[in-house]
Amino acid sequence: MKIDFINLERMFIANNELIITPDIWIISDTHFFHENIGRYCNRPENWQDLIINNWNNLIAPDEQVLHLGDFALGKKMNFELLTGSLNGKLFLIRGNHDRLSKTYCEAHAVTLLNEPLHVDYYDRVKLVFSHRPIIPLPDDLINLHGHIHNVPPPPEGSNLGPRHLNMSVEVREYRPWRLQDIIKHLI
Repeated sequence: MKIDFINLERMFIANNELIITPDIWIISDTHFFHENIGRYCNRPENWQDLIINNWNNLIAPDEQVLHLGDFALGKKMNFELLTGSLNGKLFLIRGNHDRLSKTYCEAHAVTLLNEPLHVDYYDRVKLVFSHRPIIPLPDDLINLHGHIHNVPPPPEGSNLGPRHLNMSVEVREYRPWRLQDIIKHLI
């Protein structure tokens, strides 16, 4: 399978412009309104308020957020409440728990992406953003992903390596991160 890489400066998705720059915010696996996720992943009490507060304290209304999947569960009313209260323009790579239609998401100012995004980051490193870790990962790629939460890979025989960067909130201080802060040690 051929992987096409885009120029870092601009890419267009549907009618919405996604600009991948060092300043874009990245987050994954917020699982808003998922009643059991706190227990499954040993999240702190009031984890949902913690994520929302961190999100809005860091992200300005005009900034872009790339969410790597599993944004929210439950009723459409909950989705509407979140999209109306979180800062930033949200681009969501569909995770295994993201079941709302593209039309519904876009009606609420969320651009839904079904495929991983491949980006040539300043001709220095090739990034791929996905919900699930990409396995096997070609040698020249860095994969920013979610899905595995805070479950460490087995010490031996794991297919995940140092080029897999887990962006699940449990291992990222329950907050979004700027792309430049995530990959600065890789360049």
